Amino acid sequence: MTRLFGPRTILPAALVAVALTAAAGCQPQGGISASASSSASLSATHSPRPHNSRTPGPHRTHPAPATTPTSATPVPGDPTPGDPPSGTPTAGDPTATSTPPTSTPSSTPPSGGATSSPPAGTHTCTTSKANGNCGPYTYAGNTNSNGYNTYVSNNCWADPSCKQTVTATDPGNWSVSASEPAGNGAVMTAPEVQQQFNNWCSSARNFDNKVSGNCNASDTPISALTQLSSSYTESTPHNSQTIAQWSWDMWLSNDSGYPDEVMVWVDTNNRCNSGSFGTKLHDPVTIAGQQWTPHRYLNSSEFIWVLNGSGGDGTCAQQASGTVSLLALLKWMQSNGYAAPSAAIALVDGVWEICSTGGQAENFAVSRYQLTAS
Repeated sequence: MTRLFGPRTILPAALVAVALTAAAGCQPQGGISASASSSASLSATHSPRPHNSRTPGPHRTHPAPATTPTSATPVPGDPTPGDPPSGTPTAGDPTATSTPPTSTPSSTPPSGGATSSPPAGTHTCTTSKANGNCGPYTYAGNTNSNGYNTYVSNNCWADPSCKQTVTATDPGNWSVSASEPAGNGAVMTAPEVQQQFNNWCSSARNFDNKVSGNCNASDTPISALTQLSSSYTESTPHNSQTIAQWSWDMWLSNDSGYPDEVMVWVDTNNRCNSGSFGTKLHDPVTIAGQQWTPHRYLNSSEFIWVLNGSGGDGTCAQQASGTVSLLALLKWMQSNGYAAPSAAIALVDGVWEICSTGGQAENFAVSRYQLTAS
């Protein structure tokens, strides 16, 4: 989504790249329908916990929600919860600017705290804390998950009262119950699956959990990948009162002078308007078999891809399940001057940006989530 703020807390290769999505204003969405395609990824060093800090900026408001869109095509995941990490989200308006993390995590696993492998049986983590996290997980559904860089976060960054609870078994099986005011015009919370991408071993051209021995881990260069895709199945309330969208939020490093946050919206409810995702940068483009329209707010560091609905340009899809080639979207940006040739992925989040639930509790759920990178 378009926010007038920079990345959450994301660090360049050397720093911890864990950030939470910031939010922008929300507006009712117009026509919507389903479709699928795009992929995302992020990176960060193996830190025992995610850094959840953002600084809110100005916010955009919008009219009451319009009509609801229709859903789309379908498409599976599994890890282990550890000690819930803590962060320091900042409450405020929907649009925010993120500041780089101050600590520099090591690329080697911590000696205590979260465990890298789960005990036998099914374990569920529940948190209602504004900055509550579940994990870290060793999650087979994400290629570079190593037991220290995968989390599920409650992330009530702009709602310190946090009328929201996350319940997670793993990144492919979690849900959130949220309650935000009717007609609210700003992103209040961003519950998400966080996958850091700072464990790339350039000498082995692979992730550290795929090679033996130690390596000089860094954020993952876009140019080093041949695949970055995400398969998912989620449930977003599609009604006239809910203002929210399911998306990916990718944070880039080594990308000076270009957007360092790239969002990919695929299931948009009452947010299909320029107040939510900014000005159109280019005519719709077909990438990996799906039609996308790129957007950006003036002078912002955020680039937003919106999956078009059945009505084409100006409509937004409501695709609750599918597979998206995030790498194809990033490479298009590089080829068309919207990302640096040297850009690297620091963090990839699968996230809901929630503005309103009509003043009552609503449930959002993920039943399958995978990030495949090579």
